[in-house]
Amino acid sequence: MYKYYEPFGHHVWGKDIGSTWLSLIKAVLEHGEITYDERRQRKSIQNVVFQIENLDLPDKLLDKYAQKKNIEALIDLTFESNQMRDFDVRPSFSPGAKSYHARITEARMLEYVIKRLSTIPESKKAVMSFIEWHDYKAILDTPYDDYLPCHTTVQFRLLEKSDKYVLNIITHFRSIDAYQKSCGDFVVTAMLAEKVKIELSKTLKLPIKFGSMMGVITDAHVYEECYTDAEQLINKATLELKESEL
Repeated sequence: MYKYYEPFGHHVWGKDIGSTWLSLIKAVLEHGEITYDERRQRKSIQNVVFQIENLDLPDKLLDKYAQKKNIEALIDLTFESNQMRDFDVRPSFSPGAKSYHARITEARMLEYVIKRLSTIPESKKAVMSFIEWHDYKAILDTPYDDYLPCHTTVQFRLLEKSDKYVLNIITHFRSIDAYQKSCGDFVVTAMLAEKVKIELSKTLKLPIKFGSMMGVITDAHVYEECYTDAEQLINKATLELKESEL
Protein backbone atom coordinates (compact mmCIF):
# COMPACT_ATOMS: atom_id res chain seq x y z
CA MET A 1 0.00 0.00 0.00
CA TYR A 2 1.07 3.59 -0.36
CA LYS A 3 -0.10 7.08 0.51
CA TYR A 4 1.15 10.58 -0.18
CA TYR A 5 1.57 12.80 2.88
CA GLU A 6 2.03 16.53 2.32
CA PRO A 7 4.67 17.91 2.84
CA PHE A 8 6.70 14.74 3.44
CA GLY A 9 6.16 12.61 0.35
CA HIS A 10 5.14 9.03 -0.37
CA HIS A 11 4.95 6.39 2.35
CA VAL A 12 4.98 2.79 1.12
CA TRP A 13 4.39 -0.23 3.34
CA GLY A 14 3.51 -3.88 3.20
CA LYS A 15 3.15 -7.04 5.24
CA ASP A 16 6.07 -8.62 3.39
CA ILE A 17 8.81 -7.86 0.89
CA GLY A 18 6.75 -8.76 -2.17
CA SER A 19 3.76 -6.55 -1.36
CA THR A 20 6.03 -3.61 -0.51
CA TRP A 21 7.92 -4.04 -3.79
CA LEU A 22 4.69 -4.10 -5.80
CA SER A 23 3.33 -1.06 -3.93
CA LEU A 24 6.51 0.88 -4.62
CA ILE A 25 6.21 0.19 -8.36
CA LYS A 26 2.54 1.18 -8.27
CA ALA A 27 3.33 4.46 -6.50
CA VAL A 28 5.95 5.35 -9.12
CA LEU A 29 3.69 4.51 -12.06
CA GLU A 30 0.67 6.34 -10.67
CA HIS A 31 2.34 9.38 -9.12
CA GLY A 32 5.73 9.59 -10.82
CA GLU A 33 6.77 12.62 -12.82
CA ILE A 34 8.64 12.32 -16.11
CA THR A 35 12.25 13.18 -15.29
CA TYR A 36 15.66 12.60 -16.84
CA ASP A 37 18.70 11.09 -15.20
CA GLU A 38 21.95 11.28 -17.14
CA ARG A 39 20.02 11.60 -20.42
CA ARG A 40 17.63 8.74 -19.65
CA GLN A 41 13.86 9.15 -19.27
CA ARG A 42 12.02 7.66 -16.33
CA LYS A 43 9.05 8.18 -14.01
CA SER A 44 10.22 9.06 -10.53
CA ILE A 45 9.04 10.03 -7.05
CA GLN A 46 11.18 11.62 -4.37
CA ASN A 47 11.87 11.11 -0.66
CA VAL A 48 9.99 7.84 -0.19
CA VAL A 49 9.64 6.33 3.28
CA PHE A 50 9.01 2.57 3.28
CA GLN A 51 8.36 -0.10 5.89
CA ILE A 52 8.29 -3.89 5.53
CA GLU A 53 6.63 -5.71 8.42
CA ASN A 54 7.79 -9.28 7.73
CA LEU A 55 11.22 -10.19 6.36
CA ASP A 56 10.62 -13.92 5.98
CA LEU A 57 12.05 -15.66 2.92
CA PRO A 58 10.97 -17.23 0.66
CA ASP A 59 8.30 -14.66 -0.16
CA LYS A 60 5.23 -15.93 -2.03
CA LEU A 61 4.61 -12.70 -3.98
CA LEU A 62 8.23 -12.48 -5.11
CA ASP A 63 8.08 -16.12 -6.16
CA LYS A 64 4.98 -15.38 -8.23
CA TYR A 65 5.73 -11.96 -9.75
CA ALA A 66 9.42 -11.02 -9.53
CA GLN A 67 12.11 -11.63 -12.12
CA LYS A 68 14.19 -14.31 -10.44
CA LYS A 69 17.32 -13.48 -12.44
CA ASN A 70 17.34 -9.93 -11.05
CA ILE A 71 17.08 -11.14 -7.45
CA GLU A 72 19.77 -13.75 -8.10
CA ALA A 73 22.04 -11.07 -9.58
CA LEU A 74 21.82 -8.92 -6.46
CA ILE A 75 22.35 -11.93 -4.21
CA ASP A 76 25.48 -12.72 -6.20
CA LEU A 77 26.76 -9.13 -6.02
CA THR A 78 26.17 -9.03 -2.25
CA PHE A 79 27.46 -12.46 -1.23
CA GLU A 80 29.68 -13.89 -4.00
CA SER A 81 31.12 -11.72 -6.79
CA ASN A 82 33.78 -9.09 -6.17
CA GLN A 83 33.14 -7.00 -9.27
CA MET A 84 30.08 -4.83 -9.79
CA ARG A 85 28.05 -5.15 -12.99
CA ASP A 86 24.81 -3.55 -14.15
CA PHE A 87 22.01 -5.97 -15.10
CA ASP A 88 19.67 -3.14 -16.14
CA VAL A 89 18.06 -3.61 -19.58
CA ARG A 90 20.22 -0.61 -20.54
CA PRO A 91 23.38 -0.70 -18.41
CA SER A 92 24.51 2.69 -17.11
CA PHE A 93 28.07 1.80 -16.13
CA SER A 94 30.84 -0.58 -17.17
CA PRO A 95 31.86 -3.52 -14.97
CA GLY A 96 34.85 -3.04 -12.72
CA ALA A 97 33.88 -1.23 -9.53
CA LYS A 98 33.82 -3.10 -6.22
CA SER A 99 30.65 -5.08 -5.60
CA TYR A 100 28.72 -4.94 -2.33
CA HIS A 101 30.33 -8.27 -1.45
CA ALA A 102 33.82 -6.86 -1.89
CA ARG A 103 32.99 -3.81 0.19
CA ILE A 104 31.41 -5.86 2.98
CA THR A 105 34.25 -8.38 3.18
CA GLU A 106 37.18 -5.96 2.82
CA ALA A 107 35.82 -3.71 5.58
CA ARG A 108 34.67 -6.70 7.67
CA MET A 109 31.28 -5.06 8.05
CA LEU A 110 29.38 -8.15 9.18
CA GLU A 111 32.02 -8.97 11.78
CA TYR A 112 31.94 -5.38 13.01
CA VAL A 113 28.14 -5.26 13.38
CA ILE A 114 28.00 -8.62 15.16
CA LYS A 115 30.85 -7.80 17.55
CA ARG A 116 29.48 -4.33 18.31
CA LEU A 117 25.99 -5.57 19.14
CA SER A 118 27.34 -8.55 21.06
CA THR A 119 29.33 -6.15 23.24
CA ILE A 120 26.80 -3.31 23.47
CA PRO A 121 23.37 -4.55 22.33
CA GLU A 122 21.77 -1.10 22.53
CA SER A 123 24.46 0.50 20.34
CA LYS A 124 23.42 2.90 17.58
CA LYS A 125 26.77 2.42 15.82
CA ALA A 126 26.02 -0.95 14.18
CA VAL A 127 25.96 0.54 10.68
CA MET A 128 27.21 -0.73 7.33
CA SER A 129 28.22 2.10 4.97
CA PHE A 130 28.88 1.05 1.38
CA ILE A 131 30.35 4.20 -0.21
CA GLU A 132 34.16 4.43 -0.10
CA TRP A 133 36.49 7.39 -0.66
CA HIS A 134 37.78 6.18 -4.03
CA ASP A 135 34.23 6.20 -5.47
CA TYR A 136 34.27 10.00 -5.54
CA LYS A 137 37.40 10.24 -7.71
CA ALA A 138 36.12 7.56 -10.11
CA ILE A 139 32.85 9.47 -10.60
CA LEU A 140 34.62 12.75 -11.32
CA ASP A 141 37.00 11.02 -13.74
CA THR A 142 34.23 9.34 -15.79
CA PRO A 143 30.96 11.20 -15.08
CA TYR A 144 28.87 9.28 -17.64
CA ASP A 145 30.34 5.84 -16.97
CA ASP A 146 30.60 5.75 -13.21
CA TYR A 147 29.36 3.76 -10.24
CA LEU A 148 28.26 4.80 -6.75
CA PRO A 149 26.36 2.31 -4.58
CA CYS A 150 22.63 3.00 -4.75
CA HIS A 151 22.27 1.36 -1.36
CA THR A 152 24.27 3.60 0.97
CA THR A 153 23.75 2.40 4.56
CA VAL A 154 22.15 -0.32 6.67
CA GLN A 155 21.71 0.09 10.43
CA PHE A 156 20.98 -2.87 12.69
CA ARG A 157 19.10 -1.75 15.80
CA LEU A 158 18.46 -4.02 18.78
CA LEU A 159 15.73 -3.03 21.21
CA GLU A 160 15.19 -4.95 24.45
CA LYS A 161 11.52 -5.83 25.01
CA SER A 162 10.95 -7.64 28.34
CA ASP A 163 11.95 -11.24 27.51
CA LYS A 164 13.53 -10.73 24.07
CA TYR A 165 15.43 -8.45 21.70
CA VAL A 166 13.75 -7.00 18.61
CA LEU A 167 16.06 -6.46 15.64
CA ASN A 168 14.98 -3.59 13.40
CA ILE A 169 16.64 -2.64 10.13
CA ILE A 170 16.92 1.02 9.10
CA THR A 171 18.35 1.71 5.67
CA HIS A 172 18.88 4.36 3.00
CA PHE A 173 18.95 4.23 -0.79
CA ARG A 174 20.17 7.30 -2.67
CA SER A 175 18.40 5.84 -5.73
CA ILE A 176 16.38 2.72 -6.46
CA ASP A 177 15.09 1.12 -9.64
CA ALA A 178 11.64 0.18 -8.35
CA TYR A 179 10.77 -2.32 -11.10
CA GLN A 180 14.06 -4.06 -11.89
CA LYS A 181 16.05 -3.94 -8.68
CA SER A 182 14.17 -2.98 -5.51
CA CYS A 183 12.91 -6.54 -4.97
CA GLY A 184 16.49 -7.80 -4.92
CA ASP A 185 17.65 -4.90 -2.77
CA PHE A 186 15.04 -5.74 -0.14
CA VAL A 187 15.88 -9.46 -0.29
CA VAL A 188 19.64 -9.05 0.21
CA THR A 189 19.06 -6.61 3.09
CA ALA A 190 16.83 -9.20 4.76
CA MET A 191 19.51 -11.85 4.15
CA LEU A 192 22.17 -9.68 5.78
CA ALA A 193 19.85 -9.16 8.73
CA GLU A 194 19.31 -12.90 9.03
CA LYS A 195 23.08 -13.47 9.20
CA VAL A 196 23.39 -10.87 11.96
CA LYS A 197 20.45 -12.36 13.85
CA ILE A 198 21.87 -15.90 13.72
CA GLU A 199 25.27 -14.83 15.06
CA LEU A 200 23.85 -12.60 17.78
CA SER A 201 21.64 -15.46 18.94
CA LYS A 202 24.82 -17.33 19.85
CA THR A 203 26.14 -14.57 22.12
CA LEU A 204 23.17 -12.78 23.67
CA LYS A 205 21.18 -14.23 26.53
CA LEU A 206 17.72 -13.25 25.27
CA PRO A 207 16.09 -14.58 22.09
CA ILE A 208 16.03 -12.28 19.04
CA LYS A 209 12.98 -11.61 16.90
CA PHE A 210 12.81 -9.54 13.74
CA GLY A 211 10.95 -6.27 13.95
CA SER A 212 10.65 -4.46 10.64
CA MET A 213 12.72 -2.95 7.86
CA MET A 214 12.30 0.80 7.52
CA GLY A 215 14.04 3.07 5.09
CA VAL A 216 14.24 6.23 3.04
CA ILE A 217 14.64 6.26 -0.74
CA THR A 218 15.82 9.58 -2.15
CA ASP A 219 14.67 8.78 -5.70
CA ALA A 220 12.51 5.79 -6.73
CA HIS A 221 11.98 5.33 -10.44
CA VAL A 222 10.93 3.15 -13.36
CA TYR A 223 12.88 3.62 -16.59
CA GLU A 224 11.18 4.31 -19.92
CA GLU A 225 12.30 0.94 -21.33
CA CYS A 226 10.36 -0.80 -18.53
CA TYR A 227 7.10 1.20 -18.56
CA THR A 228 5.10 -1.44 -20.42
CA ASP A 229 6.39 -4.42 -18.44
CA ALA A 230 5.91 -2.62 -15.11
CA GLU A 231 2.36 -1.57 -16.00
CA GLN A 232 1.47 -5.10 -17.10
CA LEU A 233 2.85 -6.47 -13.83
CA ILE A 234 0.82 -4.07 -11.68
CA ASN A 235 -2.34 -4.63 -13.71
CA LYS A 236 -1.96 -8.39 -13.29
CA ALA A 237 -1.21 -8.14 -9.56
CA THR A 238 -4.13 -5.73 -9.02
CA LEU A 239 -6.54 -8.23 -10.57
CA GLU A 240 -5.19 -11.20 -8.63
CA LEU A 241 -4.47 -9.79 -5.16
CA LYS A 242 -6.54 -8.41 -2.32
CA GLU A 243 -6.49 -4.65 -1.82
CA SER A 244 -4.66 -5.18 1.49
CA GLU A 245 -1.76 -6.82 -0.36
CA LEU A 246 -1.18 -3.98 -2.82
